[in-house]
Amino acid sequence: MKNADLFLNETDYPDFPAEAAVARLSGALTFPTVSYVDTGRVDYGAFERMQAYLRKSYPHVAARGVWETIGHSLLITLPGDDPSLEPALFMAHQDVVPVVPGTEGNWLHGPFSGDVSGGYIWGRGAMDIKQMLVGELESAEYLLARGASFRRTVYLAFGEDEETCSTGAMAIVKALKERGVRLAFVLDEGAGDVVDAADWGAPGEMTCAVGLYEKGYGDLRLRVRSTGGHSSNPFRGTSLGRLSDAISAIVHNLPAPRLSDSVRRSLRVLAPLMTEEPMKTWAQDPDAHEAELLGWFLGRESLYHLVQTTAAPTMISGGAPAGNVMPQDMEAIINFRLIPGDTPESVLAHCRALVGEGVELDWAQQIAASTPSDIDAWGFKALTRVLRHYFDRLVFIPAQNRGATDARQYEPLSRCVMRFGPFLEEEDVSAEGVHGTNERISVRAWLQGVRVLLRLMEETCVKDDNPA
Repeated sequence: MKNADLFLNETDYPDFPAEAAVARLSGALTFPTVSYVDTGRVDYGAFERMQAYLRKSYPHVAARGVWETIGHSLLITLPGDDPSLEPALFMAHQDVVPVVPGTEGNWLHGPFSGDVSGGYIWGRGAMDIKQMLVGELESAEYLLARGASFRRTVYLAFGEDEETCSTGAMAIVKALKERGVRLAFVLDEGAGDVVDAADWGAPGEMTCAVGLYEKGYGDLRLRVRSTGGHSSNPFRGTSLGRLSDAISAIVHNLPAPRLSDSVRRSLRVLAPLMTEEPMKTWAQDPDAHEAELLGWFLGRESLYHLVQTTAAPTMISGGAPAGNVMPQDMEAIINFRLIPGDTPESVLAHCRALVGEGVELDWAQQIAASTPSDIDAWGFKALTRVLRHYFDRLVFIPAQNRGATDARQYEPLSRCVMRFGPFLEEEDVSAEGVHGTNERISVRAWLQGVRVLLRLMEETCVKDDNPA
């Protein structure tokens, strides 16, 4: 079954200017807004040209909104009529990853061509994530052009460097904090994979995750120092041996797994749909069957990372120059992804207790897991209701987001920060295109995603269906 077979209500908003909207997305893809860690390599002129293009392309948003450039990021404020209502913030990022040098000739359409061909819109950013940026602008423009008035203020926030270090999002958040802004909800990219729920004990049911938090990240650096020497006399072992022992001890003795609130909520959502034992029984009472559930999750590739802080050795350096020479100082990196409840400090202490003396440990870089959003929040309920209107047979469950996003920066401003790009492209297209060669999005998937954004904005910000 294809994702497009799940689309519902594609005739909503019959006067939506689909052809012109596709052309506007095509135009946005022609600007090479590539971000680099070395900001000296960034062509900020491309950002300025794209922002001018967007302002010209969306005249009602330009006329009604307050446009602010914060650094090279963009914050658009569309004032609401009722200042007592907390604003909603729709976000995306302007920047894209570079095209791998030497692969330019492998693109069927140029990476910054914006070509519309074969039912697809082609170019870097078509899947990550200018389709969402343009879709949010299209939604606001459509509503304003037809006389809609926002009851709650709407922010459109577009960072400049999500692909590198998120300084743009940090600057926008700082500005909003200084203004005392609290947000009803935030919507950013993320999650959205359609997966059969067989591993949950519900084969045949199709799930789609809405990201409510992100795992922490850490590169743990291990160092072992040695004077080296001839390999014929390894009486005290070698630095490589001790380093290997330390890596093995850490990888095979991870911090204890746990069921997060989002996993428990997913179990509650899926429990009525489960047909296979033992999950069908266990899910009825997760507290009583926590040990069994953890064992089940840890044994499955699609689930283990939901309950476990993971460790992946990725780098090692400092080996000897020859096979008969003992190495001297050696270093390795283990990449950690931390579940909520495990902090960089607790993981570092855990690892130190495992390796003992003679192995130096520190974080090369680290960030704690983000704060899980409120599963019962109005924004989450509104989003899932809209998603069910546009996608058939999908069960939307709260989950961790697989990658890092700018959304993490907004958590101090809201208890409902959601990661979900509503563009359910076919798996082979998204797998090939995100950060890859021939990035593209189908016209049909993009327009369906825009309908989701438009209806969500209309229901939450124009009609204001918040029962509170």
